[in-house]
Amino acid sequence: MRDISERFGYPLSSTSVLIKSIATLGYLSYDSRIRAYSPTLLLARLGDWIYESSFSNAEMVALMRTLSESTSETVILAVQNDIESLYVQVLQSRLPIQFYVSQGTRRPVCASGTGWALLSVQSDAAIAHIHQRTKARIGKVGPPENMALEDVMVQIQKARSKGYVYSRGTNTPGVGIIAMPVPLKSFEAQLVIGVGGLIERLDAGESSIVKLMKASLARYNKDRTSPKHRLISRP
Repeated sequence: MRDISERFGYPLSSTSVLIKSIATLGYLSYDSRIRAYSPTLLLARLGDWIYESSFSNAEMVALMRTLSESTSETVILAVQNDIESLYVQVLQSRLPIQFYVSQGTRRPVCASGTGWALLSVQSDAAIAHIHQRTKARIGKVGPPENMALEDVMVQIQKARSKGYVYSRGTNTPGVGIIAMPVPLKSFEAQLVIGVGGLIERLDAGESSIVKLMKASLARYNKDRTSPKHRLISRP
């Protein structure tokens, strides 16, 4: 309690009232042996509503399953997390030789297929700012190959003109991903859906996969904006 009081400049008495109130609600527990508070699992669940409202709605699950069943490839749902593309949901391929990637995987937003798709709906100025931050954060490690701003903008322009990104071997040799931005409402985080697999399979099926993804996203957007959906949606 004293640490919090000193860190934020709060009076000790006010800090005591606040901390005890939070503990009463179950978000902190008090250990009398060391006379200190620690967070509980209830605190970790405070943000569950963000995940449920943005990433786990029934329409999104249905969209990912449709793509998984129709293509048999790995289906990825990604969101931007600062300078990275974060895979928040993954449906693994059922093929014997597959592209395996786990939920929670991170890729540079300026140097990945899902990242370019996320950037494609942003302004050029915002992209330049993200690129500058990325270079500063990477530091001595050095930027990934072909991550100069000019190279990034080439990928962005392709994505804007075609409506999707097809990244070949950008982060994993021999593996590609076809990625598209997901239509969103004003209060939602921008999402990207991707179909990933061996490059030779994606090359052969690119047009049909793109057609399927566009049709699925159009249906997803229509379902979410229907009067019935608005009536039953939670605020």
